[in-house]
Amino acid sequence: MQELKAIWPAYELECIISNDGSTRLQMEEVERLSRETGILFLNNEENQGKGASIRKGAASSHGEIIIYTDIDFPFGIEPVVEMVELLQVNPRCQFVYGARSKQYFRQLPFKRKVISQCLKMLNVFLLSPRIKDTQAGIKALRREVLNEMLATQTNSFVFEIELIRKLMQRKVEIRSVAVSPEPGLVFSDFGSQTLWRELINLVRIFTRKAPVATAVEIPMIERNPTRDVCRRLR
Repeated sequence: MQELKAIWPAYELECIISNDGSTRLQMEEVERLSRETGILFLNNEENQGKGASIRKGAASSHGEIIIYTDIDFPFGIEPVVEMVELLQVNPRCQFVYGARSKQYFRQLPFKRKVISQCLKMLNVFLLSPRIKDTQAGIKALRREVLNEMLATQTNSFVFEIELIRKLMQRKVEIRSVAVSPEPGLVFSDFGSQTLWRELINLVRIFTRKAPVATAVEIPMIERNPTRDVCRRLR
């Protein structure tokens, strides 16, 4: 947050930490953070899933631009800055997603790499050929489309596929930015139970009413060498 405040001293930044049932919390640190101005800690004692955790955090936000990412900022703060600047210069754009680089996929465990690549192909067939990635852990949206996020029903890992599908129905302009993992980032792997749960959730998403229009997607821009920031703690 200090880095972002230094970039945008004129902005009133709000950081919302949405804990999704993690038992690895250091309560002294949580209490210290909660006393700081502009930081809100939300706690789910039981794990409810990525979608539920992000919806809870976003519903508590106040800014015109909402960004959510994982607690460890896996892509650094550069894409956060880039997403905000993109939304500022393009008032028509209402949603920005991170598109993971080839370097990112090279670092994934084998099973997770296969699943991620399969999801990318499904995006092409089930959403739009212009939607390159849905699962990178960073997204930005304007408050105007917050209700679409809050209306999603999927609680698990693939909830963003449902979200993007809803945005497509509204003909929302969607853009993407390239993201790469921070050095030393360690990736977890998926268990079989998680895989089957996500497959079931995908079926549920696409057996609901189909979207009536495709998203307006402008080609991804490469990163150059943020104001609510929602961070999810797993």
